[in-house]
Amino acid sequence: MSGGALARAPLVLVLLAAAAGATPVTLREIRQGLFAACFATDRDGWMVGELGRIFHTTDGGDTWERQDAGTKRPFLTVSCLDARTAWTAGKEGIVYGTTDGGVTWSEAKTGSSRHVFSIRFANRTRAHGAGDFGTMIHTEDGGRTWTVARLPPEVELPASALDTGVDPGDVNLYAVSYADPDHVWVVGEFGTIVASDDGGRTFHQQHAAVESTLFGVHFADTRRGWAVGIDGVILRTEDGGAGWSAQRSPIAQRAYYDVVVQRQQGWIVGDAGTVLASTDGGATWALEPLPIQLAANWIRALALAPGGRGLAVGAEGLVLRLEGSTLRRLGEHERSP
Repeated sequence: MSGGALARAPLVLVLLAAAAGATPVTLREIRQGLFAACFATDRDGWMVGELGRIFHTTDGGDTWERQDAGTKRPFLTVSCLDARTAWTAGKEGIVYGTTDGGVTWSEAKTGSSRHVFSIRFANRTRAHGAGDFGTMIHTEDGGRTWTVARLPPEVELPASALDTGVDPGDVNLYAVSYADPDHVWVVGEFGTIVASDDGGRTFHQQHAAVESTLFGVHFADTRRGWAVGIDGVILRTEDGGAGWSAQRSPIAQRAYYDVVVQRQQGWIVGDAGTVLASTDGGATWALEPLPIQLAANWIRALALAPGGRGLAVGAEGLVLRLEGSTLRRLGEHERSP
C-alpha cells in the first residue's frame, strides 16, 4: 500500500473499570449470535458476538465466563496471541485488547469508524484488520499505534461490479489470513483477493475465476491456501495464490463463511447449518449431517487449538465441538417460554 494512502492514528487506551472481574456462564444461557472464536493454547480461548459479548475459557471450551469490555456494539472478530493477550474488533471500527486474560479490556482508537470484519495478529507486534469500503487497519507495535489504509486503486473489479458503479474503494473486505509475519492475504466482495509478501506494507491483487463474494480465507503455509464464499464457492491454491482453482462443492447455492485446515483435517462452515469436512488436507470436501433443527442457523466461524480440538460458532449461541473428524453440539439450550 502506498505511503500516501496511509493515515497515522495514535492509540488511545481507555481503561474500563466495568471489566473488573468475570461472570461464569453456561452455553445454555448464551442466546446471542456468535461471530468469531479463537484459541491461543489448547485450553485458553475466546468467543465474541452480538451486544458486545465476550466469553472466555481456560479449559478448552468445557466451561466459560463472560467478560465485559464496556460496549454493546457487536464484536465481529477476535484474534488471540497467548493465554493473556487477545484483540477483538467489530461494528463502527471498535477495537479492544487485553493483556491480562480479559480481566480488563482497553479500547484502541485506530482512526477509522468503518466496521472491522476480521482482525489477525501474525505475532506480538504485527496485525491487520479488514472491513467495509475497502478499509484495512495495520499495527507494527502490538496495537499501540495503527495505520488506516484502503484497497489500492489499481485493483481490478469484474464487469458485474463496474456495471453497478462500484469501484475498489467500495469493496467490503471480509477476512484476513497470515501464513507467517511476511505473508498475508485479504479477501472480499466480487472475488477480490489481495496479498502481501512484505508484511502488509504493499499489496498486490491475485486473480481467481470467480466474481462471488469471498467471506473466509485460510493459509496453512505460504503456498497452500483456501478461500470460500457465496454460491458454494471453494477456492484452493498450492502456489501462494499465483493460481487459484475451484474445488467441487458437495452442495450448491450455499454461502460458506469460514474455512480452516490443520494437518489432514479441514472444516468449512456456512449458512443453513452447513458444515463441510475434509480428511485429506483440504483436497476434497464432504457434507456433514447436522440435526434438522439447525437448518435455519448460520454458522459463522471456526477456531482450532494447536492440538486440533476446536469450535464452530454461530446463530443464537450455537457452539459445535470439533474434535478429530467428529463434531457435536455443546450446551444445547431451550428457548425461553
